[in-house]
Amino acid sequence: MFFDLVPLGSAASEIRVPVTYRYHLRLSGPWSLEARGRACLVRAPRIRPTLPPAIHTDRMEKRSEAGWLRFDAEDRMAELERSLTPTFSGWAGDPRHLSLVREPCRLRLAEFVRSWLLREDHWRADRFSSVTVVFEDEPGSPPDRPPTLRTEIASPEAPALR
Repeated sequence: MFFDLVPLGSAASEIRVPVTYRYHLRLSGPWSLEARGRACLVRAPRIRPTLPPAIHTDRMEKRSEAGWLRFDAEDRMAELERSLTPTFSGWAGDPRHLSLVREPCRLRLAEFVRSWLLREDHWRADRFSSVTVVFEDEPGSPPDRPPTLRTEIASPEAPALR
């Protein structure tokens, strides 16, 4: 009864730490390349987080505060430390985080395909001059998407893309 009448204060723990998230595409996933005129359409697997995220413990900052009759600040800090990896792993797969890497990943993949087409001598005026990348988990139809990467190639036979 005594403890219900007297406020015991509260305990709060805080950890600030930088985290590096990495993402990948599975090479064994469903891939397809399709020629549509002078455009190469790449259908790639969905972007996945590489787990666990890299937690930079060398720059970790910890802080705890405890009320006047609270003695569990150390327990709360230990609980918070144990929750870091599961929490950050969950955030890595969150749609908001994935949306931050989707366009850079799309561009990097288009550059990779263009390099491959260049090596195979297929990136030229009479062959391919654009690459469109679509991930398997994206809604919408690929023809509705603008090219991810394109190069204007001047030639008397083929007008340049604009």
